[in-house]
Amino acid sequence: MLKNPVKLGSSVAIFIILFSSSFLAFSSVSVSKVCAQDTEYDYYGYVPAKIYDYNLTDANNVTSGWRLDTGSIAKAGLVAITGIEDDTHVEVYRLDNGSLVSEATIGSMEKYYVVFKNGTFFRVVTNKLASVLLLNYESIPLDYGSLTSYPLPFTFYYDVNGAYVGKEFILMAVQFDIYLQYTIFALEKAEVTVTREDGDIQPYSIEANAWKRLIWEPFRTYKIESTGNIMIHAGNIDTTTFFVPCTEGGFVGKTFFTLSRNDWDTRESYGFRVSAAQDAKITVWNLETKQQILTADVQAGSGFGFKPQAPAIVVQSDQPVTLEYVHNGSLENIDGAGMYSAYGSGVAYIGVKPGEDTPFYLPVDSYVEAYIFASEETDISLDGNDWTIRANSYYLITQPGTHIMRGNRKLVIEVLNWPFEPEYQGLQYEGVQIPSIQAVDVVPDVSLTPLGESFPITYVVIGVAATAIGGLAVLQFFRGRRKK
Repeated sequence: MLKNPVKLGSSVAIFIILFSSSFLAFSSVSVSKVCAQDTEYDYYGYVPAKIYDYNLTDANNVTSGWRLDTGSIAKAGLVAITGIEDDTHVEVYRLDNGSLVSEATIGSMEKYYVVFKNGTFFRVVTNKLASVLLLNYESIPLDYGSLTSYPLPFTFYYDVNGAYVGKEFILMAVQFDIYLQYTIFALEKAEVTVTREDGDIQPYSIEANAWKRLIWEPFRTYKIESTGNIMIHAGNIDTTTFFVPCTEGGFVGKTFFTLSRNDWDTRESYGFRVSAAQDAKITVWNLETKQQILTADVQAGSGFGFKPQAPAIVVQSDQPVTLEYVHNGSLENIDGAGMYSAYGSGVAYIGVKPGEDTPFYLPVDSYVEAYIFASEETDISLDGNDWTIRANSYYLITQPGTHIMRGNRKLVIEVLNWPFEPEYQGLQYEGVQIPSIQAVDVVPDVSLTPLGESFPITYVVIGVAATAIGGLAVLQFFRGRRKK
């Protein structure tokens, strides 16, 4: 089932409509028209059609009516491509008709940008692995240095090999430069060197099972090198949904590191959620105190939601599971009062390895669109039903709740969610890294350091076998509100 995206009628980034081809590419590097490619990496995406936000007129009264936040309206998304290696050839296509939009050759730590209108499906192809971001803009001038606001990606970054755990990362920072928004988790004791594109070098020492929050400058490229395995995350824990990759590689696994928070609102419908395709027992650790927070049993085909009071956590499972931070999208708390600051939405990605059952959850108080992208013809099983996705195409899911899917080839899923209320509500997101579909099954080689007496040392090596799991259920989450 395919869906035609709805386009916004109002214009904020006026210059975009002047381009009949619906795109604008800009970069400081020259464009090359011919490039032989021995290896191909594909990155798929969709720019949300409705990027705006309606708020309650009275934040505490759900019957007070709605007003449009004019500052939230956006008419385009920015695809920002950063080279990891020299001589990286980039080709950007529209996915609907396969037409080539633009191409360029960039070096390591060099950047290339393409702007797409709302409601556009696109495909980026590179001959070497690159870092690709999808960002939201309220307006996008040609001179990106004159921007007055910067979208912050809520995402984990993959390393130079495509794994979410590694010792070398190259990425472009995007944020306000006054907030600690980037987090480095050390899975092992790590001496970390951060090199900015202009040669500025900052060293850090991080103990095993600790983390460091950093400020990086917007639209600057950084190389992060470490003596021990690390993970890198951008963003905080608020109303933006994102998936947490596991230390074993990909998103289905047994150990997860992530930020958390100490000040959860018990009435708001948000929090972490473990989804399982077979019966599992999980343990959640406070990464600051190295103490257990809770243990829980998770039924096959269902999930378990929790709000751990800790600045950062480790989640361990005795069976492969997925971990997601999710906001269900409700603007009404359990007492029936409204709170527009409880608006939950986002754009998130999760990869699916061939032959591996992957459980994932779509918020239940939201409109949801989950686009399953395939780079080659792929047979999928979704909740017990079978379909075939053509090469360079997608399948759309709009049903909230828990889903379990398997494919005979690699897949990438882009998840969009935004509140049901009002029915004409829009989606707000800031940014996310797009994984290459060819790299979704890359597995790192890492050993974990024990947190406590009962925290096992887990050795993860290349070639970990896929798990066989199944089942389906829907789990309702928390309800409530949170003040911004």
